[in-house]
Amino acid sequence: MDLVSRVGHMALRVPDLEAAVGFHSEVLGLVETEREGPVSYLTCNERHHELILIERRDRARGYEHIGLQVPDAETLERARSGVAAAGGELLGPTYDGEPGVDRAALLRGPGGHVFKLFAGMEAGPSLPEGDRVTKFEHVSIKARGLGPTERFIERGLGFHFSDRLGRTASWWHCDADHHGMALVFAPRPELSHYAWSALDLNAMGRICDRLAARGGKLIWGPSRHGPGNNLFIYFHDTAGAMIEVCADLAAMPPEGDYQPKQWPGGLGAINQWGGPPPPRFLLTGFPIAKGEPQPIVSRQGNPA
Repeated sequence: MDLVSRVGHMALRVPDLEAAVGFHSEVLGLVETEREGPVSYLTCNERHHELILIERRDRARGYEHIGLQVPDAETLERARSGVAAAGGELLGPTYDGEPGVDRAALLRGPGGHVFKLFAGMEAGPSLPEGDRVTKFEHVSIKARGLGPTERFIERGLGFHFSDRLGRTASWWHCDADHHGMALVFAPRPELSHYAWSALDLNAMGRICDRLAARGGKLIWGPSRHGPGNNLFIYFHDTAGAMIEVCADLAAMPPEGDYQPKQWPGGLGAINQWGGPPPPRFLLTGFPIAKGEPQPIVSRQGNPA
Protein backbone atom coordinates (compact mmCIF):
# COMPACT_ATOMS: atom_id res chain seq x y z
CA MET A 1 0.00 0.00 0.00
CA ASP A 2 1.54 3.33 -1.09
CA LEU A 3 1.33 5.99 1.61
CA VAL A 4 4.51 8.05 2.00
CA SER A 5 5.49 9.59 -1.33
CA ARG A 6 8.86 11.11 -0.36
CA VAL A 7 11.16 11.74 2.58
CA GLY A 8 10.52 15.28 3.73
CA HIS A 9 12.83 16.65 6.43
CA MET A 10 14.67 16.20 9.73
CA ALA A 11 13.82 18.15 12.88
CA LEU A 12 16.75 18.44 15.30
CA ARG A 13 17.37 20.09 18.65
CA VAL A 14 20.49 22.28 18.68
CA PRO A 15 22.18 24.13 21.56
CA ASP A 16 23.00 27.23 19.49
CA LEU A 17 20.65 28.11 16.64
CA GLU A 18 22.90 30.71 15.00
CA ALA A 19 25.87 28.34 15.00
CA ALA A 20 23.78 25.51 13.54
CA VAL A 21 22.25 27.68 10.81
CA GLY A 22 25.71 29.00 9.96
CA PHE A 23 27.14 25.49 9.68
CA HIS A 24 24.42 24.17 7.39
CA SER A 25 24.51 27.30 5.28
CA GLU A 26 28.30 27.40 4.86
CA VAL A 27 29.01 23.67 4.49
CA LEU A 28 25.91 22.35 2.70
CA GLY A 29 24.67 25.58 1.14
CA LEU A 30 21.24 25.50 2.82
CA VAL A 31 19.16 28.68 2.85
CA GLU A 32 16.98 29.78 5.77
CA THR A 33 13.42 30.34 4.53
CA GLU A 34 11.74 31.22 7.83
CA ARG A 35 12.53 31.78 11.49
CA GLU A 36 9.84 31.48 14.19
CA GLY A 37 11.35 32.26 17.57
CA PRO A 38 13.77 29.43 18.42
CA VAL A 39 12.88 27.44 15.26
CA SER A 40 14.65 27.80 11.90
CA TYR A 41 13.46 26.31 8.59
CA LEU A 42 16.06 25.64 5.90
CA THR A 43 16.03 24.29 2.35
CA CYS A 44 18.29 23.62 -0.62
CA ASN A 45 15.65 23.76 -3.38
CA GLU A 46 12.14 25.03 -4.12
CA ARG A 47 10.59 23.37 -1.04
CA HIS A 48 9.83 25.52 2.00
CA HIS A 49 12.01 23.36 4.25
CA GLU A 50 13.99 20.15 4.35
CA LEU A 51 15.56 20.78 7.76
CA ILE A 52 14.08 22.17 10.99
CA LEU A 53 16.47 23.32 13.73
CA ILE A 54 15.03 23.91 17.21
CA GLU A 55 17.17 25.74 19.74
CA ARG A 56 17.35 24.23 23.22
CA ARG A 57 19.65 26.25 25.43
CA ASP A 58 19.41 23.59 28.14
CA ARG A 59 21.47 21.50 25.68
CA ALA A 60 18.88 18.71 25.68
CA ARG A 61 20.06 16.76 22.66
CA GLY A 62 17.89 14.77 20.32
CA TYR A 63 15.90 14.64 17.13
CA GLU A 64 12.28 15.78 17.35
CA HIS A 65 10.88 13.90 14.38
CA ILE A 66 11.45 12.55 10.87
CA GLY A 67 9.16 14.28 8.37
CA LEU A 68 7.52 12.13 5.69
CA GLN A 69 5.28 13.54 2.97
CA VAL A 70 2.05 11.92 1.80
CA PRO A 71 0.25 12.95 -1.40
CA ASP A 72 -2.86 14.52 0.12
CA ALA A 73 -5.12 14.90 3.17
CA GLU A 74 -7.06 11.74 2.35
CA THR A 75 -3.87 9.65 2.33
CA LEU A 76 -2.81 11.24 5.62
CA GLU A 77 -6.02 10.07 7.32
CA ARG A 78 -5.74 6.64 5.71
CA ALA A 79 -2.20 6.33 7.07
CA ARG A 80 -3.31 7.41 10.54
CA SER A 81 -6.03 4.76 10.55
CA GLY A 82 -3.48 1.98 10.04
CA VAL A 83 -0.81 3.08 12.51
CA ALA A 84 -1.96 0.97 15.48
CA ALA A 85 -2.33 -2.23 13.44
CA ALA A 86 1.21 -1.77 12.14
CA GLY A 87 2.65 -1.51 15.66
CA GLY A 88 2.73 2.28 16.03
CA GLU A 89 0.99 4.89 18.16
CA LEU A 90 -0.83 8.08 17.20
CA LEU A 91 0.36 11.17 19.08
CA GLY A 92 -2.63 13.47 18.99
CA PRO A 93 -4.96 14.61 16.21
CA THR A 94 -4.20 15.93 12.76
CA TYR A 95 -3.26 19.61 13.00
CA ASP A 96 -2.64 22.61 10.75
CA GLY A 97 -0.84 25.93 11.12
CA GLU A 98 2.73 24.69 10.83
CA PRO A 99 4.96 26.81 8.58
CA GLY A 100 5.39 25.35 5.12
CA VAL A 101 2.87 22.50 5.23
CA ASP A 102 -0.90 22.19 4.90
CA ARG A 103 -1.53 19.67 7.69
CA ALA A 104 0.36 17.07 9.67
CA ALA A 105 0.12 14.30 12.26
CA LEU A 106 2.69 12.91 14.69
CA LEU A 107 3.12 9.23 15.41
CA ARG A 108 5.52 6.97 17.25
CA GLY A 109 6.92 3.76 15.84
CA PRO A 110 8.46 0.75 17.60
CA GLY A 111 11.35 1.65 19.86
CA GLY A 112 10.17 5.23 20.23
CA HIS A 113 11.15 6.68 16.85
CA VAL A 114 8.93 9.69 16.04
CA PHE A 115 7.58 10.46 12.58
CA LYS A 116 5.57 13.36 11.25
CA LEU A 117 3.33 12.62 8.30
CA PHE A 118 2.40 15.77 6.42
CA ALA A 119 0.52 16.80 3.28
CA GLY A 120 1.08 19.89 1.18
CA MET A 121 4.54 21.47 1.09
CA GLU A 122 4.78 25.12 0.11
CA ALA A 123 7.04 26.08 -2.78
CA GLY A 124 9.14 29.19 -2.35
CA PRO A 125 10.92 31.55 -4.74
CA SER A 126 14.03 30.42 -6.57
CA LEU A 127 17.10 30.36 -4.37
CA PRO A 128 20.08 32.56 -5.15
CA GLU A 129 22.94 30.99 -7.06
CA GLY A 130 25.03 28.77 -4.83
CA ASP A 131 27.03 25.57 -4.50
CA ARG A 132 24.71 23.40 -2.45
CA VAL A 133 23.28 19.93 -1.94
CA THR A 134 20.21 19.22 -4.05
CA LYS A 135 17.72 17.57 -1.70
CA PHE A 136 17.16 15.86 1.64
CA GLU A 137 17.60 12.23 0.66
CA HIS A 138 17.16 9.71 3.49
CA VAL A 139 17.43 8.89 7.17
CA SER A 140 19.04 5.93 8.89
CA ILE A 141 17.72 4.88 12.29
CA LYS A 142 18.98 2.37 14.83
CA ALA A 143 16.72 -0.27 16.37
CA ARG A 144 17.22 -3.01 18.97
CA GLY A 145 15.20 -5.41 16.83
CA LEU A 146 14.74 -4.89 13.10
CA GLY A 147 11.55 -6.94 12.73
CA PRO A 148 8.98 -4.69 14.47
CA THR A 149 10.38 -1.51 12.91
CA GLU A 150 10.54 -3.09 9.45
CA ARG A 151 6.89 -4.15 9.72
CA PHE A 152 5.92 -0.65 10.79
CA ILE A 153 7.84 1.02 7.95
CA GLU A 154 6.32 -1.38 5.41
CA ARG A 155 2.75 -1.68 6.68
CA GLY A 156 2.30 1.57 8.54
CA LEU A 157 4.21 3.94 6.26
CA GLY A 158 4.02 2.11 2.93
CA PHE A 159 7.74 1.80 2.18
CA HIS A 160 9.01 -1.00 -0.09
CA PHE A 161 11.98 -3.33 0.45
CA SER A 162 15.27 -2.49 -1.31
CA ASP A 163 18.14 -4.41 0.32
CA ARG A 164 19.14 -6.43 3.36
CA LEU A 165 22.60 -6.97 4.87
CA GLY A 166 22.47 -10.21 6.86
CA ARG A 167 20.88 -9.47 10.23
CA THR A 168 22.61 -6.11 10.49
CA ALA A 169 20.68 -3.63 8.35
CA SER A 170 17.93 -3.14 5.78
CA TRP A 171 17.04 -0.42 3.27
CA TRP A 172 13.57 0.76 2.17
CA HIS A 173 12.22 3.08 -0.53
CA CYS A 174 9.10 5.18 -1.02
CA ASP A 175 9.96 6.64 -4.45
CA ALA A 176 12.56 6.02 -7.14
CA ASP A 177 15.51 6.49 -4.78
CA HIS A 178 17.04 3.21 -3.59
CA HIS A 179 16.29 4.17 -0.01
CA GLY A 180 14.54 6.88 1.91
CA MET A 181 14.85 4.91 5.15
CA ALA A 182 17.55 2.59 6.45
CA LEU A 183 17.47 0.48 9.61
CA VAL A 184 20.52 -0.65 11.56
CA PHE A 185 20.63 -3.17 14.40
CA ALA A 186 22.01 -1.48 17.53
CA PRO A 187 21.84 -1.67 21.35
CA ARG A 188 19.37 1.25 21.58
CA PRO A 189 17.02 3.19 19.28
CA GLU A 190 18.69 6.35 17.94
CA LEU A 191 19.23 8.32 14.77
CA SER A 192 22.26 6.95 12.94
CA HIS A 193 22.44 9.75 10.36
CA TYR A 194 20.49 12.00 8.03
CA ALA A 195 21.52 12.34 4.41
CA TRP A 196 21.61 14.83 1.53
CA SER A 197 22.10 14.37 -2.22
CA ALA A 198 24.97 16.06 -4.05
CA LEU A 199 25.43 16.34 -7.80
CA ASP A 200 28.64 14.30 -8.02
CA LEU A 201 31.98 13.48 -6.40
CA ASN A 202 33.34 16.92 -7.29
CA ALA A 203 30.48 18.59 -5.41
CA MET A 204 31.17 16.31 -2.44
CA GLY A 205 34.82 17.35 -2.55
CA ARG A 206 33.86 21.02 -2.33
CA ILE A 207 31.72 20.23 0.72
CA CYS A 208 34.79 18.57 2.29
CA ASP A 209 36.82 21.72 1.56
CA ARG A 210 34.23 23.94 3.25
CA LEU A 211 34.04 21.56 6.22
CA ALA A 212 37.83 21.61 6.56
CA ALA A 213 37.88 25.42 6.36
CA ARG A 214 35.73 25.42 9.52
CA GLY A 215 38.08 22.99 11.27
CA GLY A 216 35.87 19.93 10.68
CA LYS A 217 36.97 16.48 9.59
CA LEU A 218 35.30 13.57 7.84
CA ILE A 219 34.28 10.57 9.92
CA TRP A 220 34.37 8.23 6.91
CA GLY A 221 34.78 8.44 3.14
CA PRO A 222 34.80 9.29 0.37
CA SER A 223 33.93 5.82 -0.84
CA ARG A 224 31.07 3.82 -2.37
CA HIS A 225 28.48 1.68 -0.59
CA GLY A 226 27.30 -1.70 -1.89
CA PRO A 227 23.58 -1.39 -1.04
CA GLY A 228 22.39 1.57 -3.09
CA ASN A 229 25.73 1.81 -4.95
CA ASN A 230 26.11 5.43 -3.82
CA LEU A 231 29.18 7.53 -3.19
CA PHE A 232 29.36 8.76 0.40
CA ILE A 233 31.02 10.97 2.98
CA TYR A 234 30.08 11.26 6.67
CA PHE A 235 30.72 14.03 9.20
CA HIS A 236 29.13 15.55 12.32
CA ASP A 237 26.99 18.68 12.52
CA THR A 238 27.30 21.25 15.33
CA ALA A 239 24.88 19.32 17.59
CA GLY A 240 26.73 16.01 17.20
CA ALA A 241 24.33 14.33 14.76
CA MET A 242 25.91 12.55 11.80
CA ILE A 243 25.37 13.78 8.24
CA GLU A 244 25.87 11.72 5.09
CA VAL A 245 26.25 13.36 1.69
CA CYS A 246 25.63 11.04 -1.27
CA ALA A 247 25.86 10.97 -5.04
CA ASP A 248 24.93 8.37 -7.67
CA LEU A 249 22.28 6.68 -5.54
CA ALA A 250 20.70 3.80 -7.45
CA ALA A 251 17.13 4.09 -8.76
CA MET A 252 14.47 1.42 -8.30
CA PRO A 253 12.15 0.16 -11.08
CA PRO A 254 10.44 1.43 -13.13
CA GLU A 255 12.67 4.54 -13.08
CA GLY A 256 15.84 2.47 -12.69
CA ASP A 257 17.03 -1.13 -12.90
CA TYR A 258 18.29 -1.82 -9.37
CA GLN A 259 16.96 -5.14 -8.09
CA PRO A 260 16.41 -5.79 -4.36
CA LYS A 261 19.22 -7.89 -2.90
CA GLN A 262 20.06 -10.05 0.10
CA TRP A 263 23.68 -9.17 0.85
CA PRO A 264 25.77 -11.57 2.96
CA GLY A 265 26.33 -10.89 6.65
CA GLY A 266 29.26 -8.87 7.89
CA LEU A 267 30.23 -5.37 6.84
CA GLY A 268 32.17 -6.11 3.66
CA ALA A 269 29.45 -4.83 1.32
CA ILE A 270 29.21 -1.49 3.12
CA ASN A 271 32.43 -0.23 1.50
CA GLN A 272 33.24 -1.24 -2.07
CA TRP A 273 36.48 0.78 -2.18
CA GLY A 274 38.03 0.01 1.18
CA GLY A 275 37.73 -1.49 4.62
CA PRO A 276 34.95 -1.64 7.22
CA PRO A 277 33.48 1.48 8.82
CA PRO A 278 35.61 3.07 11.56
CA PRO A 279 34.56 2.85 15.22
CA ARG A 280 33.58 6.53 15.26
CA PHE A 281 30.98 5.85 12.58
CA LEU A 282 29.62 2.73 14.28
CA LEU A 283 29.40 4.37 17.71
CA THR A 284 27.80 7.64 16.61
CA GLY A 285 24.14 7.92 17.56
CA PHE A 286 21.83 10.88 18.09
CA PRO A 287 19.09 10.25 20.66
CA ILE A 288 15.35 10.54 20.30
CA ALA A 289 14.38 13.82 21.98
CA LYS A 290 13.07 13.39 25.50
CA GLY A 291 9.54 14.44 26.37
CA GLU A 292 6.24 14.05 24.57
CA PRO A 293 6.48 15.30 20.96
CA GLN A 294 4.51 18.49 20.32
CA PRO A 295 3.25 19.99 17.06
CA ILE A 296 5.21 23.01 15.84
CA VAL A 297 2.29 25.37 15.22
CA SER A 298 2.84 29.09 14.78
CA ARG A 299 0.61 30.41 12.02
CA GLN A 300 -2.54 30.69 14.11
CA GLY A 301 -3.24 27.02 13.47
CA ASN A 302 -5.09 24.64 15.71
CA PRO A 303 -5.38 20.85 15.88
CA ALA A 304 -7.93 19.71 13.32
